[in-house]
Amino acid sequence: MSQLWEGVKGNERATVWCRHIVAEHGEQATMERRAARCFSVGSLYIFAQALGLFWLFLVSLLASMCVRIVTAAVEMPASNTAAVYGKQPLRAVALGYVYYSIIRIFMLFARSMWTVAWETYHDFPTLRRMLLGAKGAPGEASKQSPKGSPRTTPVARGGKDSKEPSGKEAPNGASQRRQEVDQTGTMQRRQARRRIVLISPLLVLAIVNSTLLLGQSFCDGRTEGICSDSVPIFQPTAHLNRALRFVLFLALVQWFQAWTGLFSSWTQAVSSGKGALPRFVSFFLLLVLMPCSTLRLAAWLLQPAGSGVVRRTLGGLVPHHTADSALVTAWSWWSLLAVYVVMDPQLLGLSGFTLRSVSQDARWKHLTMLFKYTLFFWLAVHFLRGCVAHGFAVAQTDLITISFLYPLLLCFIWTATFVAVALSGAFSRMFWPVLGSLVMLPVVFLLARLLCNWVDRGSHPLLIALTWVHLCRAAFRMARYGGLWLKSDQLPSGEAAYPSIKFALNPDSHKVLKTTYFVERRLGRMAVRVLLLICASFLAILTSCVLLGGLQQRSGLFLEDLVWWQAAKDQKSVEIVNAGASVLTLGAKGVPVVEDGADALPTAVLASNATRRYAVCGHTWHGLQLVDYAFLALTAYISPSEKNAIPELLQHLFPQMDVSIRALQREELQRRWLEFQIRRCEPQNAYWPSWQDGSCRNLTVISVSGTDISRIADYAENLRMWTEPVSLGILATVFPTIRIWPRDSASLVIRTIHDILGGLGLADNQWHYSEILEHVRSLPRDQEVVITGHSLGGGIALVVGALTDRQAVAIQPPGMYHSLAKHEAQQRSFSGGQALHQRSVSLVFEGDWIQNFDGHGGLVQTMLCDQTQKSIAVGCHLLEGAICHLLRHCGDDAGRFSACRHDYQPGNTAWSIVQFVWEFLIASFQSSYFHSDFQPTLVAGLGVSLVVVLRHGAPPMLRSVGLVSG
Repeated sequence: MSQLWEGVKGNERATVWCRHIVAEHGEQATMERRAARCFSVGSLYIFAQALGLFWLFLVSLLASMCVRIVTAAVEMPASNTAAVYGKQPLRAVALGYVYYSIIRIFMLFARSMWTVAWETYHDFPTLRRMLLGAKGAPGEASKQSPKGSPRTTPVARGGKDSKEPSGKEAPNGASQRRQEVDQTGTMQRRQARRRIVLISPLLVLAIVNSTLLLGQSFCDGRTEGICSDSVPIFQPTAHLNRALRFVLFLALVQWFQAWTGLFSSWTQAVSSGKGALPRFVSFFLLLVLMPCSTLRLAAWLLQPAGSGVVRRTLGGLVPHHTADSALVTAWSWWSLLAVYVVMDPQLLGLSGFTLRSVSQDARWKHLTMLFKYTLFFWLAVHFLRGCVAHGFAVAQTDLITISFLYPLLLCFIWTATFVAVALSGAFSRMFWPVLGSLVMLPVVFLLARLLCNWVDRGSHPLLIALTWVHLCRAAFRMARYGGLWLKSDQLPSGEAAYPSIKFALNPDSHKVLKTTYFVERRLGRMAVRVLLLICASFLAILTSCVLLGGLQQRSGLFLEDLVWWQAAKDQKSVEIVNAGASVLTLGAKGVPVVEDGADALPTAVLASNATRRYAVCGHTWHGLQLVDYAFLALTAYISPSEKNAIPELLQHLFPQMDVSIRALQREELQRRWLEFQIRRCEPQNAYWPSWQDGSCRNLTVISVSGTDISRIADYAENLRMWTEPVSLGILATVFPTIRIWPRDSASLVIRTIHDILGGLGLADNQWHYSEILEHVRSLPRDQEVVITGHSLGGGIALVVGALTDRQAVAIQPPGMYHSLAKHEAQQRSFSGGQALHQRSVSLVFEGDWIQNFDGHGGLVQTMLCDQTQKSIAVGCHLLEGAICHLLRHCGDDAGRFSACRHDYQPGNTAWSIVQFVWEFLIASFQSSYFHSDFQPTLVAGLGVSLVVVLRHGAPPMLRSVGLVSG
């Protein structure tokens, strides 16, 4: 290279050097563009994942609302609101409006988050146009005069200027003065809008930080009201509060970095200011903020404090959470004061702020890249710090929480900023609208409080706040619409009726973004539509199941004796039939079962001296094997009657044991369950010793029935119990990082969703296991208790066992690895999954698609399926097949049976089920439609009509349909 350089002549060296510099600069520019692209994609992924979690919350919210509304409509016995709102339809309308307010506010916030996501991805084009005051900025006219001519303001018809004849032009002097006034007004509006855009984010951060600091101080030691555990925002040592404090710190760092980028010489401007405020800003920064922040940052990095931990910092004077909130709050107010000082017209020229720095693409992209880089830098610091201090699982849980709270905070700041911009145009020249708005806020809050109290929801502050926000929005829109209608003879329609902000991410309003509207936006819209379609389909299915289940419960149309048993001719063998399709034949000792064909499954029970084929074979839980619990789970399906004598069946299934039924539950309960009392003796020389030898104790087994194919309410219960894990599985196909979430992260998301639902008064806590849970809790703690069940009953057994810290043995259950979190949140019983892992046993089969609804915890034994060719028809999910498989591969140590045969023909009962469904639909339709009371419906319709009239106004509505002339 040196020889080549020496061979170049002197007049060519300069050219070669310039090319080398240009090449290096080009490589750096390329790397910067790649980094900016990566940061943009990363930020878009964070916002998209937050929107996905928002969709998960929306699914749970709508599911809870649908269950409550439909339950009250069909007047199910479990509903305590049906009688009240059925007789008072206006209260039902008011409750519907409160629910509508919740959905509307959350949907508007989700739409704003979608907007902010693409604004962040495209380097905030709308914010840039707001700073420049360019064409199409919010608040300005949509049309602009040709280049070189001033903007003219259109005059409303009927105004003062309309008296001048249209054909007569004003004198040149008056026209020029009017143009100068228009130009001056335009410049003033742009400067005011620019000031609002720069100040509003810092003002919002200052208010939020102050609110958090005051809330922490108030809630330190309190657990009621806003300090309750349902939404622990203000609990100082709660996980949500700790994550929110870091998000506020991160947002402050980002906005401070962006502010210093726009005002590159802000220190010179502040030092040049005259008066007490610039001096206070300078000295407070140097003497208080910088030293305290340096000490606290060092302590934060070296001594991390987790959730529920309180450390003393700053010399051991104050708790760490108080110091963090106080410092971030002080920085927020200081930044706000500094911006106010710098934006003084006399100091703005010294601050380094110029519109040219914003208009230059390279400078703006560099500034936005640093804004995104700050986000990922501090996320990485927090994650690594958490990994070292608390482990990977805790650090990832913190990262997920922060990745959700940060988009929410940025969206809130964005929305507040543009609301301030929109209000500035309406209230810039009028004092009375501003005063009226300030007076209206507490009045509307009182109205929201009274409305929530009227519908028995006044004890939920979050619900009152959301209703208040929606009422304020509705009042503002109605006042704005009424003002436009009064000022104009014609009814405004479309965008003229409700002028809205045209964001630059809309490709139709920005010529540059038309070239960037590529596959990422189309894929995003497609994903949103698919998720909304899935949500709508799920709600339709759930609503139908709840509605039909309620009608079935009210009419009592059930299939009787769906599962029955009978003794064989030898009076020793037992035959159990499930819905006429699944037949289990248990051959007693010495009575072989004859094979029908060469392709039939083997029926012989594994001999006691043969090698057992599964690791779980031979293990006992409180003296019983898996096959014994399977027998007890099968018994819970049978309705007690003279034909189905359960005590006689127990003598066949447990001939060498003393098994009795302690309590038989009423038939009208939604979930059938039995309580067995088993006298268990310690084994000596045989598996089942004589009752006189050894010590004997009593064992209580609670057996819960699974899904009854004739009870539609059971299908709704399955959908409700496993809504969140299935939704997370759907989101995992879009966001692969969800698949590597630890259990604590997924449980935190599910628990937080149901905590918020509880804060909104929509806790979905009416479950079929409620009575079973209360009964198990009432049993003495020293009593040996085991909960067992099959399918849905197995899932209920796992939930009840985990909530009561009892042994649970589940046969072919859906998983409860993540679903347990919502039941813990509703029952305020947080075990962290310990009871599920330590006190549960689950038997699952390959090919059984029911088990894939959620993950499994504790001891899990997976076995092969004998009906793989019928797995789509739940052939691998039948309890009768599981019993035969256990007997053939694990044996029968009690020596009760010598053969077991399982036949499954699902087509045998198809026609009878179709007939039952048809008869049920006809009977339900006749009983609920032709014999219903229409008075509540009419009153509710009048109430809804009144709300619509108040919302839109009667004269505009009549005029829009042509009933009133203009």
